[in-house]
Amino acid sequence: MAATFDRALRLACWNALLLMAGLALIVIVGEVWIRLTTPFMTEGKTFTFVPKVGVLYEPHTEVRVTNRIDFWSASRANRWGFLDREPIGFERAAESCHVAMIGDSFVAAEHVPVSGKFHVRFEELAARQLPHLDVTTSAFGISGTGQINQIPYYDEFARHLRPKLVVLVFVRNDFRDNASSNPDRLRQHVSAQRGEDGALILRHPDPDYEFPEPGIARRLMDVARISLFAQWVDAKMDSMRLWTVWKSPPEPVGLRDVQDFTGFALDRFKERADRDGASLAILASHTMRREEDGLFERLSAMAGERGIPVIGQHDHILRRGGSHKDARWTHDHHWSPTGHQWAAEALLEYLKQNQDVCG
Repeated sequence: MAATFDRALRLACWNALLLMAGLALIVIVGEVWIRLTTPFMTEGKTFTFVPKVGVLYEPHTEVRVTNRIDFWSASRANRWGFLDREPIGFERAAESCHVAMIGDSFVAAEHVPVSGKFHVRFEELAARQLPHLDVTTSAFGISGTGQINQIPYYDEFARHLRPKLVVLVFVRNDFRDNASSNPDRLRQHVSAQRGEDGALILRHPDPDYEFPEPGIARRLMDVARISLFAQWVDAKMDSMRLWTVWKSPPEPVGLRDVQDFTGFALDRFKERADRDGASLAILASHTMRREEDGLFERLSAMAGERGIPVIGQHDHILRRGGSHKDARWTHDHHWSPTGHQWAAEALLEYLKQNQDVCG
């Protein structure tokens, strides 16, 4: 009886060792395969805090992003702290029909190289199809911001280029971002607050803001991610979690605040454009029509009250027989190269029909 038990125990141990060896071989092969076929797996971003403006990319630093499945993109921040080419000369901008794009992560567009971003493609399309307008472009975008947070992007940077057209890129989470009361957001960016009379006023970011030190959990996670194969597996699981967060923003915001704060931001941009002799337009991304929740209609009504035209990427996609699924990455909600191309084409359609904005 004892001999039978010993044989069974040895067999179980050998099976366990073989199983562990097999798993180790899979991990090793996976690690080698990932390292040989993947440009990089570790993201790299450096931010800086600019008083009166908020959080920007550290100028002249490389920004590497990947979801470890769809895209591996590396680009460099310009001297102003945005992911774009170096700013065009002021005189050259004033002589041209300069178009300034302002927005959040869809304008920052970390997911594609600068050459593939929608404003660069728009400039190239305009050069071929509307050469007499002499179109030049610039882009000012930081992830996680709403139009209120983006006001200093115009005040401190874009207005110096004397743009003929200012384009606000609007995505579905901008309503919430404009009315957000998240303490970190209020400290990091220009925001709005209600005065004693209930009216909204601009509020500057905290001049003493400092980036928090990473916690122990974050440091342990960074150590655990030495394995690229483990990162690849984690990315497969994480893509679904990111999509859930995108669809269900965690911070509840009342309808009145959504309307008031977004309207306040649009008024501030309209005042500035009128003052500086620029035209103002909104490019509504396809995400505004992703669900039948009336976001596009709400934005169109608010913009119409202020005389701001709305350019619908959704409508352009339908006209060319495209699909919204092709406008974004498979495992990320941001624009794919196709999405950037369609955004550029939608802008070009608007410019063809409104060439007087360059006058």
